[in-house]
Amino acid sequence: MMAITFQIEEVLSFAKIKPANLQVESHPHLPNLELLEFCKKHGMSFVAYSPLGNPGSVFRKEDQANLLQDEDVLKIAQKHGVSAGQVLIRYQVDKGNAVIPKSVTPSRIEENLNVFGFSLDAGDMETLNNLYKKVGPKGYRTCSVLHWKHSPLYPFAAEL
Repeated sequence: MMAITFQIEEVLSFAKIKPANLQVESHPHLPNLELLEFCKKHGMSFVAYSPLGNPGSVFRKEDQANLLQDEDVLKIAQKHGVSAGQVLIRYQVDKGNAVIPKSVTPSRIEENLNVFGFSLDAGDMETLNNLYKKVGPKGYRTCSVLHWKHSPLYPFAAEL
């Protein structure tokens, strides 16, 4: 069982008001599929932040792959006549997730909203669901909040 799932189960065991939503980093390099299924099982919505893999983050390691330049993502984008960013956002939408991409550029904000004119097919979803395997057995997170790594409640200790 994942540490974060264990923590949520603990909250569910005593909460008078059950959590309705879980907001987590999610993108093809960290799809969090097990956590998504957990949320569905417990009637919680799943909100994906950093759906583009956080390409401009100061927390990224220099060697981390850029999803916006990934060959498979670009092939899917070309197939649908959209940008790589739109594919990554639509990936979350087609999984039934709410998604909150970040951008400060007006043209990108508009592009990020324009993801409802296409859908990803089963092959596209399978490709995106398995992209994490390119970067390691469990993928990687770009928002690891390492400043909390010494806490006994740090949910990502197994990834250190």
